[in-house]
Amino acid sequence: MSAKFSTSARFGRIPKASVLEEKENKLKQEFDEFNAYNESDELARFKELDAFVNSKEFEDIKKEINAKKFPGSEPYEKEKNYKALKKSKKIKTYYQLKDSNELKEYESFSTSDKLANYEELDQFYTSPEFEEFKKSLIQQKAEKTKEIKDKQASYKELKKKYKWFFALKDSKQLADFNNFYGSKELEDYLELEKYIESLNFDSLKADIENQKREKQQEYNKTVTKFNQLKGIKKSVKKGEEFTDEKEYIELQKIIQSKEHKNAIKELKIENLDEHRKLKEFQKLEKSPDFKNYFKFKNSDKFKKYNKLEDSQEIDSYLELEKEVNSSEFKSHIEEVKNLKFENTEEFKKLQEYKSLKKSVEIKQFFKFKESEKLSIYSELNESQEISDYEKLESYINSEEFKEEKKYLLTKDKFKLSEEYKQKQEYKELKDSDKIKWFFKLEKKNEFDKLSEWELTFEDNFDGTKLDADKWMSGYYWGKNLLNDDYVQANEKQFFRESNLEFSNSNLNIVTRQEKTQGKVWDPSLGFYSKDFDYTSGLINTGQFFRQQYGLFKAKIKVKHSYPVHHAFWLLGEKITPEIDIFKYGVKSGSKIEIANYWNGDGDIKKFKKTVGGTNFSNDYFIYSLEWTKEKITWKINGLVVYEQTNGIPQEPMYIVLSSGISREGNVNMPSGMEIDWVRAYKKSE
Repeated sequence: MSAKFSTSARFGRIPKASVLEEKENKLKQEFDEFNAYNESDELARFKELDAFVNSKEFEDIKKEINAKKFPGSEPYEKEKNYKALKKSKKIKTYYQLKDSNELKEYESFSTSDKLANYEELDQFYTSPEFEEFKKSLIQQKAEKTKEIKDKQASYKELKKKYKWFFALKDSKQLADFNNFYGSKELEDYLELEKYIESLNFDSLKADIENQKREKQQEYNKTVTKFNQLKGIKKSVKKGEEFTDEKEYIELQKIIQSKEHKNAIKELKIENLDEHRKLKEFQKLEKSPDFKNYFKFKNSDKFKKYNKLEDSQEIDSYLELEKEVNSSEFKSHIEEVKNLKFENTEEFKKLQEYKSLKKSVEIKQFFKFKESEKLSIYSELNESQEISDYEKLESYINSEEFKEEKKYLLTKDKFKLSEEYKQKQEYKELKDSDKIKWFFKLEKKNEFDKLSEWELTFEDNFDGTKLDADKWMSGYYWGKNLLNDDYVQANEKQFFRESNLEFSNSNLNIVTRQEKTQGKVWDPSLGFYSKDFDYTSGLINTGQFFRQQYGLFKAKIKVKHSYPVHHAFWLLGEKITPEIDIFKYGVKSGSKIEIANYWNGDGDIKKFKKTVGGTNFSNDYFIYSLEWTKEKITWKINGLVVYEQTNGIPQEPMYIVLSSGISREGNVNMPSGMEIDWVRAYKKSE
C-alpha cells in the first residue's frame, strides 16, 4: 500500500490537503443547507399543506364553506349586539368623560416628575424610616468619632513604645556597627579567629620538644662517633694509614660548626607562625573597635532591636503612622465633624417636600382624584365591558367585517376561502426549485459519510496561547508526577512552552539552537540536570483527552532540517502502546516513517515502515490514523499508506505532537512544524 502511495505521489495523483478540505467543507455546507432547509418553515409548510390539501378534511371544508349564509352567522350576531350596546347610557357617560380636558390634565399631571417626586418624598418623610435615618446618623457620627480617637490613642501609645527603637535605628552607634559589620577588617579577624580555634598549642609544644630531643640525640651520636674515630686515629702507628680520615674530618666540621646547637636553640614555640598569629589575634581582640563591635552585637538592646526590625509589629505601627498623618485621615476627621442632619441631602429634600405639599397643582390633583366622576371613569376604564365593546366596534367598522359580510352574501365562496389560497400555495411550493432540490438530495442520500463519524476532540489553534483545557506541554508523566519538564537521555533538545508560537490560527512548534538547562531521565541513573544546546516543544492531551479506537487527524506542514524530527503520535498509559501516525526526520525530505510499538509477552515489539514519493516539506498534508478493534490504517491526504492487523492497541491513548533532535548532525535552525488543526472522531452509534 505504501508503494501504491509512492507511485501516486510520483505521478502527482495525491489530492492536495486544501482540495480535500474544500471538498469536505462544500459537502458539509450542502449538508448544513439540507439540514437547515429540513428544519425550515417553508418545508414544514409544504409538508403541512401536502397532508392537508390531499385529505378528506379538505374536501369536507370545501363543502362546508359553500354552505355558509349571513343570517344566523357569527358576524350577523356581533352586528346585532353592537347596535344594542351603543345605545347604553353608561357607555355614553364613559366616553364623555374620557375626552374631557379635566381628565387629560389629571392624567398628564399623574405622570409628571413633580407628582412622582412629591409622592416619593411623602412616602419617606411620613415613614418610620425617616426617624430611623436621623437616629442612625447620630449613631454613625458617634461610632466614627470613637474609631478616630481609638486610632489616634493607639498611635500615640505605640509611638511612645517604639521611641527607643527608632532612636537606635537612626543612631551613630548602629551606623558604625553596620559599617564595621561588612568591613574587610572584621572579615580578616573572623577568619583569624577561626584559624586560632583550629590550633592545638599543647600538641605544637609537644612536637617542638620531640624535635629538640631528636636533634640532641642526633648531635650526641655525632659526638660519640667522632670520639670513637679520634681514639682510633691516636692508636694508628706512624707510617700506617687511617682509613676513616674522611669521615673523621666531616664529623669534626659538623661539631665545630655548632649547627645542631643553633638548631636546638631555635626550636621554640615563640618562633612558630602559629604563635605569631595567636599574638596578632590577642592584640586585635583587645582593640577598642572589636571590643565595641562585639559588646554591641551581644547586647540585649541590639537583640531586642533585631527582633523588632522588619517585624509585623513595626510594619503595623508604620502603616498606622502613615494613615494617622495622611491627608485622607484628616479629611475623614472633618467629614465626621460635619455629620449633621442639617448637612444632609435628606434635610434639603425635607424643605422641598414642605414646599410641594403647599402647591396649588398638588392640592387640585388630589381633590380630583377623590371625585365621583373619576370614580365612574375608573370603574369602566380598561374594564372588560369597555374592552369588549371597543373590540366589537372595531370589528363592525373594519374592512374584515365588511368583507366577511360581503363574503357570506356571495354565492361562490370557496374561491375566496383561505383553503383555496392554501391549495394554490401548495401547487406553487411543489413546483419550486428548492423543494425539488431537497427531495432529490434526500433520495441520493450522499450525506451518510458525514454522519459516519462523531467529533470528540478539536483544536484549530485560534488563540494566542496553548488551550490549557485541552493540552499540556512537555511529557505527560513529567507534569503529572514531577510538575516539571524532562526529556529522555538520547534527546539533544529540551522542551519549553516558549517554543510554541501561535499566529494566523496555526501552532508552530519551533526548534532553536539556544542554550538551556533541564532534567533528563535515564533508566539506569534516574533524573539528573543537564545543559542543552537546543530547545523545542511537545504538547499532549494525556490529562484531558484519551480515546480507544476512532479516527485521529491533523493538518501539518513540516520544515526539513535533518536531524530535527517532527512527529504526530498516540501514546498509552505506559511506554507502550505507541503509534507514530507520522515521524519526519530522516536525511531525505521525501520520506516519512510510520510505526507501531506494542507489548508482546513482556518484550516490546514494533513495526516500522518508511513512506516516500513526495517532498513532505513542500505543503500541508493531512495525516490520519483510523483505529478499530481489529485494524489500524495510516492515511495521507485520504490515501491509504498502510494497514496492520497485529499489535492493535486495546486501551485508550492520547495525542502527542512534538519536534526534537535525537541524532548528531549539522542542524539548520530554526526549524518548525506548523499545525493548522487537530481532530479526533469516534464511530457514530
